[in-house]
Amino acid sequence: MRYIVTVRGKLKGSKAAAQKVHDATVAAISPKGRSMGSTAHQPFLNTQDEGEFLAVDSWDNLEGIQQLFSDPNLAAEFAKLFEGQPEVNIWAQSGWMEY
Repeated sequence: MRYIVTVRGKLKGSKAAAQKVHDATVAAISPKGRSMGSTAHQPFLNTQDEGEFLAVDSWDNLEGIQQLFSDPNLAAEFAKLFEGQPEVNIWAQSGWMEY
């Protein structure tokens, strides 16, 4: 089964500063995430407010998601990137028709 994790939050600082923090976080965390079943990370900024961030992460198992997102190291990285806690949601593939 395929899973999607959405992470949505308000970025700290300027767009350029937030990108540096984001890219450093992804570089540090992604090897561990990939070993646990993460298959993609896609970051987006709101076109009307570049301080509003959304990431869509693809995973191939629920256990890896739960393990990574409960890791205090990830929480510490999120604290550098976001004002407050981001909203994190886990979605499971529905099996409904796709295109």
